[in-house]
Amino acid sequence: MARFLYVQTAGRERPERCFTVFFMATAARAMDHEAEIVFTQTGLSMFEPGFAQATGALDGSKRTLADFIRMAVDNDVTFYGCRLSLPLCKLQPEDVEWPMRWIGAADLHDLLLDADRVVYLS
Repeated sequence: MARFLYVQTAGRERPERCFTVFFMATAARAMDHEAEIVFTQTGLSMFEPGFAQATGALDGSKRTLADFIRMAVDNDVTFYGCRLSLPLCKLQPEDVEWPMRWIGAADLHDLLLDADRVVYLS
């Protein structure tokens, strides 16, 4: 079993890039691997209240970003939010309705060192 760490840096400014990280992490979990996602820079902005519910997938399925997030949560993907990105995204920790562990720069480095594979998505 491998431990995958996905680093998501794009957010609401690029809604078409918000879906892949959840799909990839959920696929890793389905293959019995560990999967964690770090949301940093503007990647955290996709958790602005109401954004995930209002953002539809481009595949014509009528699923929303919230459906993809829920799928990842239901498959035990761990979410980490960069505390330093909160002001950039004009968010407070309590604004995020999904399970999120808040980390700083040193924590991110520990996660990177512990991962078997790091996947950067922007």
